[in-house]
Amino acid sequence: EQQRAMARSSTLYVGNLSFFTSEAQIYELFSRVGHVKRVIMGLDRFKKTPCGFCFVEYSTHSEAEACSQFLSETKLDNRVVRCETDGGFREGRQFGRGLSGGQVRDDRRSKDDYDAGRGGY
Repeated sequence: EQQRAMARSSTLYVGNLSFFTSEAQIYELFSRVGHVKRVIMGLDRFKKTPCGFCFVEYSTHSEAEACSQFLSETKLDNRVVRCETDGGFREGRQFGRGLSGGQVRDDRRSKDDYDAGRGGY
C-alpha cells in the first residue's frame, strides 16, 4: 500500500532545513521546478517553531519526481537539503518527533557539534 501511495504521490519530504528557513524561501526555490500547491513546515510539537523539515506538495507526481531529482542536495540557507518522495501529507505529520523533528542525523549529533543553522546544538 505504501509503495502504491509513493508511486502516485505529488508530495515531497524535504529535510535538513535550517530552523530559520522560511516558507517563502521554500516556495521560491521549489516553484522553479513546478507548480507548488502548498508547503507544510515541520514544527516542534510543543513550541510550534520550525524544526528542520517540510512537506512540499506539487500539482502532479511528475513535478514532484523532477524536484526530487533536481533539487535534492541543493544548498538553501547554507544547508544541503534532502528531497525524497513522500507517501502524502496527513494532518499531524507536520509535528516533529523530538528536538530535531525526528531526523535521525540530528538526533545522533554529539553535544560538541554546534550548528547555528539548526538552532545550536
